[in-house]
Amino acid sequence: MKKIPYYRKKMIYGFLFITPWLIGFILFFLTPFLQSCSYAFQTLTSTPEGMVGEWVGLENFRYALFRDTDFLVECANSLKDLITVPLILVYSICFALLLKKEYPGRTLMRAIAFLPVIIGSGVLMDILKQDVFATTAGGAGESMAIFSSTGLSGLFTAMGLPENIVNLINELISKIFDLTWRSGVQILLFLAGLHNIPDYVYEAAEIEGANALQVFFKITLPMLTPMILLNIVYSVIDIFSDFGNTIIQMIYNTAFASVRFGYSSALSILYFIMVGVVLILVYLMMSKVIVRPEN
Repeated sequence: MKKIPYYRKKMIYGFLFITPWLIGFILFFLTPFLQSCSYAFQTLTSTPEGMVGEWVGLENFRYALFRDTDFLVECANSLKDLITVPLILVYSICFALLLKKEYPGRTLMRAIAFLPVIIGSGVLMDILKQDVFATTAGGAGESMAIFSSTGLSGLFTAMGLPENIVNLINELISKIFDLTWRSGVQILLFLAGLHNIPDYVYEAAEIEGANALQVFFKITLPMLTPMILLNIVYSVIDIFSDFGNTIIQMIYNTAFASVRFGYSSALSILYFIMVGVVLILVYLMMSKVIVRPEN
């Protein structure tokens, strides 16, 4: 019996490891995606026998781009959320630098940093933000929030702070919560990138008399550029796929509230293309500054 070469064994093992992902990709992404592409060119009607489609060609796309007054506006509004990407990157790099240092309790801190990714989702994050950081008005119909009128908001009001200042503080707390919740994966990726930087590079910089800022901007940051690109891509996709995104809600309501599955599928395809264009632009801009290790 002919012996299988080592490189071919590695190839087989690799395919075996990704087989569960491939099955999930085909069943839960590729198949629904192809169905959505088909529905985007139809008008679907619900009947007792099921959904019946009528072919309308590009009419759904024309309506979305030239007649729907809300879709393009919501697309533009969703682009505003990208302003949080630089904040996520800066927060993640700083946190990763802290987690790389050796001190008691470092393992626990790493677990806490990744905990939101394990237990959370976009929907859960929105619920928690509303429940934890909602500012209640009091009286009838008062929200059952953790920080209600007897919590932070009530404390700030009792201190005599103006209402606009109280709202600003609550907004800042909400942003910090959101930033922490969105940065778990990015922190771990930056941490992996920091561990891949050879120690002798830092030793050489120390011998040359470089200070901490010079080491960070001349060594650490350039060596992290591949991870920066990866984290930008991840953060952009995470923001655009958040269920709290207004355009995601618009697509969802169009399908399940207005029962316009064909038009909702067309909106999804257009939104998918928009996200793809943003990612291509990000890659083109970052490809010029990425530091690639020499062979």
